Parts: sequence; C-alpha cells; structure tokens
Amino acid sequence: MRNFDRELEIYSAGLDPADHVSPIAIEVMEEIGIDLPHVEPRSFDEFADRAFTYLITVGESTHEELDIPAGINFDRKLHLGFRSPYKNSKSHDEIRQKCREVRDELVNELEYFYFRIIKKSVC
Repeated sequence: MRNFDRELEIYSAGLDPADHVSPIAIEVMEEIGIDLPHVEPRSFDEFADRAFTYLITVGESTHEELDIPAGINFDRKLHLGFRSPYKNSKSHDEIRQKCREVRDELVNELEYFYFRIIKKSVC
C-alpha cells in the first residue's frame, strides 16, 4: 500500500508474528522494488485500542474463521486469503515460486482496493 500512496498511515502486524521476515519473502519483494530487510514482524497488541478506517487481514483462514482481537476497531475490513507458500513445498525454488504467486495476487488485490475503494472515498 505504501507504494501506491506515501501519504497513507499504514501499520502492519500479525496475530502470531514470526521472529523475522523470511529471506525468500524479502527476495521476491525486492524483485518488484519493495524493500523489506529493515522490517520486523510486529504484534497486533501494539495497536490495541486504536481505531482504523480500514483493516486488511491476510492469511490462510477465511474471514469468518479469523478472530479479530477485542480492542481493534475499524470501519471497514478486507480479508485476503491465500495458502502459505511454505507449507507442502519441497524445495526453496518451489517456495520462491509460490511466494511470487502470493505476492502478485496480494499486489493485484491491494491495487484494486486502493484505486477503487480508498482513492474513490477521498475524491
């Protein structure tokens, strides 16, 4: 989302964040000009009791299965579901390719969301 609009106030966190960003994820994001080496996974706890205009959830579960913690307030929610590229992959090359597919899907969905929802709401 930051690549679409540097003026947006964006926070990124997980329900159960890893202790680091995968080197393969960093690599495939660099392929499209997104720099992740400085990013550290953060917990949603850091944002408890905040109000958000949009909450975008990403993960394997469906939006019905996702348990949004109490205290996270939002006006609208978008869920982007996908299968983890790390599960059931047999090699780093297979993981890398699946990461590219997820990356491309997420970029397409976020681009649509930005230009059709966010941008239209401020115009």
